[in-house]
Amino acid sequence: MKKISIYILITIAGFLQSCSKYLDRSPLSEPTVDDFWKTAADAEQGVNALYATLPDSRDFWRDCHSDNSVMTNAWGEGGMGYICQGSQSAADGYIAEEWKYDYINRALTCIDKLSGMTIDEAKKKQYLGEARFILALRYFRMAQLYGDIPLIKEKPLTIEESNIARSPKQEVLDYVITNVDTAISMLPDAYSGANTGRINKAAAMMLRANVYLYMASYKKFHTGTNDVTLWKEAATSAQNVVNTGAYDLEKDYAYLFTHESNNANKEVILAYQYIQNEITNMLPVLALPTGCSITGEGWASFCPTRDLVDSYECTDGKSIQSSTLYNKSSPWDNRDARLKKTFLLPGVPCLRPDGSYSAYQPHPAYNKPEKMNNEGGGLTGFMYLKFAEPGNPDPERAYMNFPIYRYAETLLILAEALNEYDPANPAIVTAMNKVRGRAGLPGVDALLGNQDAMREKIRNERRHEFVAEHKRYFDILRWKTAELVLNKPAYGINQDEKAPVGDWTQPAFKAQDRTFNPLKHYTWPIPQSALDKNKNLVQTAAWK
Repeated sequence: MKKISIYILITIAGFLQSCSKYLDRSPLSEPTVDDFWKTAADAEQGVNALYATLPDSRDFWRDCHSDNSVMTNAWGEGGMGYICQGSQSAADGYIAEEWKYDYINRALTCIDKLSGMTIDEAKKKQYLGEARFILALRYFRMAQLYGDIPLIKEKPLTIEESNIARSPKQEVLDYVITNVDTAISMLPDAYSGANTGRINKAAAMMLRANVYLYMASYKKFHTGTNDVTLWKEAATSAQNVVNTGAYDLEKDYAYLFTHESNNANKEVILAYQYIQNEITNMLPVLALPTGCSITGEGWASFCPTRDLVDSYECTDGKSIQSSTLYNKSSPWDNRDARLKKTFLLPGVPCLRPDGSYSAYQPHPAYNKPEKMNNEGGGLTGFMYLKFAEPGNPDPERAYMNFPIYRYAETLLILAEALNEYDPANPAIVTAMNKVRGRAGLPGVDALLGNQDAMREKIRNERRHEFVAEHKRYFDILRWKTAELVLNKPAYGINQDEKAPVGDWTQPAFKAQDRTFNPLKHYTWPIPQSALDKNKNLVQTAAWK
């Protein structure tokens, strides 16, 4: 997208939100709505401002909702870390963070104003498509989290002005699909030059696939109804992305999560755009522990769980519990290649502030700066390399893009949807093998037709491919497996520093107790602040 436009107009009328060291930072300005929507330049700038409402690097933090990650200070950020512990409440500040009717209002305002403008028809069509996509994505995200929500359509009203009750979730999802289909018909196939990174037709087709995958999963695993039509729609949308021929997997998985890859790779379909010195994030500080980068700055704010690390396969395709390739004393060898590219692992050399490399040793017995339960040391002994850029000399102003949709997800949506309604389809193997091949893992040809076994393999593939991209939480909700994976403690490395680091039979440090009540935790409560403002809103029954 155009740097200058998004920089100047990152906040249009009403787009003022609190900013702090803990949030992505971007310049703010405060023009009024009446001053806008008069010229073609206004239209472009107004649509560009909507891009700031897309999911951003804050989603790295949100992986702690799932069984993938632990938030070191669960009470921080208004109680972000309470979600996986089942201790959230309607009064928590974090619960209100996703209740984004100001974003809905902005998108609807943009659509309303654009519709009445006399500008180049091709550009007008494109801008309306982008706005429809952003509106649909926001409603989809809110429906997944809160279930039934107020549905404001077409007319741009604030949630207070509308004062309406909640609509059934399916009605919201139907409106999402209507907007996505409209966006697909309006958006161009691709952009070039300064417009690279804008929402294109493939991004909209990915959102469509995502929504249908969610609806199909919810019906099958929550209500016991297998609607083949929904799975087919998800597969068709994913296949349409494949058919464009515009995307492929990057050879190096790690490259995707560095600033060098910004808009310079063939895999990312849509990403939140960061710009050096202008729109930045601080993922390296959050991802790394103290002492394990060129600056030594690291908060160890979010730590991968032992369950996640141990779930990575060996290169023979077997688990660490069953593979003869697994060595408990050298547990990171002969494993899925993504393991070492995603995590900072005990015993593996890490960059130090003096430019040297020495083993990362988080066990408290070693008394290193990165030791567990020390400030900047985290809770599990595992940390991230993904998004971490240890050599970044300015980690609080990082600018790697944050992916929203990647081609790897296109392939895995295709595989999952096909497996649920046509489990003997060889396209499942083709898609899965492509993703697994990059990870150095064997193909899944032998599983074709075994729906249950292939389902488990696909789910594990999604878990490992999208760590820290905030896919896992939505997955365990739609699969109805959250009650299984979040009803047990999260653990870290072994307590005995003399025990083999990869011996899963040894007592491990417990990082966090977790609880998930299936009768209430598959949806979030309606924020108390929203209930206070709108007397027609009624709290979800399980949260009363």
